[in-house]
Amino acid sequence: MHPTRERGIDIGLLLAVLAAVVIGLLAIASASFVADGMTKVLKQVGFSIIGMTGMVVLMRIDYRVWSRYWRLLLALTILALIGILFTPAVKGAHSWLRLGPLSLEPSEFAKLSLTLAFAALLSRFGGRLSTLPYFLRALAMFVLPVLLVMRQPALGTAAILCAICFVMLYYAGARWWMLAALGGGAVLCFVLALTFGLVKSYQRQRLDFLHADQTSGGYHQLQARIAIGSGELWGKGPFHGTQGQRGFLPEQETDFIFAVIGEEYGFLGCLAVLGLQLFILIRVLRVAEEAETPFGRLIAVGVAAMLGVHVLINISMCLTLSPVTGVPLPFISYGGSSLLTNMLAIGIVLNISRHRKSRRRWAEAEEGVLVRGV
Repeated sequence: MHPTRERGIDIGLLLAVLAAVVIGLLAIASASFVADGMTKVLKQVGFSIIGMTGMVVLMRIDYRVWSRYWRLLLALTILALIGILFTPAVKGAHSWLRLGPLSLEPSEFAKLSLTLAFAALLSRFGGRLSTLPYFLRALAMFVLPVLLVMRQPALGTAAILCAICFVMLYYAGARWWMLAALGGGAVLCFVLALTFGLVKSYQRQRLDFLHADQTSGGYHQLQARIAIGSGELWGKGPFHGTQGQRGFLPEQETDFIFAVIGEEYGFLGCLAVLGLQLFILIRVLRVAEEAETPFGRLIAVGVAAMLGVHVLINISMCLTLSPVTGVPLPFISYGGSSLLTNMLAIGIVLNISRHRKSRRRWAEAEEGVLVRGV
């Protein structure tokens, strides 16, 4: 037996996240300079400082403390998602909570709070999740938050919450037929929503992204493709992109920041960003692999799902491989709520990394599982 002892944090993960934040600040400075000068990049710098402070604080707090307050986290999340529906709509959605000069999105923070609460619940269920009653009890936890997010409406965020739920259920031991039924039920609900007109006209238009042109809802993605393609191998250089600097690319500092990077830093810049995001994802999954407790493993898996789905949706959106959903690129897109949520999540993962098993202990545990045939 090897005694449990606290280890150092995952320095590789920390440095990768800080590098992504710096890249994001450079891209935002270029994307927003013509329209807003340095206003947005300075705001993002402020959120970066707050996020790094929160990350440092959370990496010092034992992650296991969150398992005691999962019911409180769930209740506060639901109350925030209900309350936001009574705020004034911004761009047709009740997603923003204004606190003086700041605007925050409760649905962004809900991704992390629900991940923590769900990890606590699933870790208590243990192997019983393979039985239908416990699977349904676990699934019920996500139903109301997802419906409230859809009511805003924020379909991209709702899709990410569903992905987090699905991945964590799979990792926690749910049977394949349960997950297949869950996926089939989701598809059926979506088809019924389309059939009975529950999907708004602009949302229906976005879903037809493969046939859309610049006069029928495809303008954003067309300009994104032009920007990425015109960057070629090396890019046009910072502040020298035509689509971004001349205002042809909408939402360029948020939804389509990847297109700005493609135009100004070229194919190599896109590869660098993708490689950095992949490195962060791998490090988070490694923390999950070596975590001491099921609760820690489930948190890290949930955070990995959250970040990975964000990257997949955002980049596929820029390449016209998926509809426009308003999902930001982690650590890089402009937006305080998204940045804070992701950095706080990494702070918790870094704390889990301090309590992870050594590679030797992990290998011994895996060998024991294989010998027992479990």
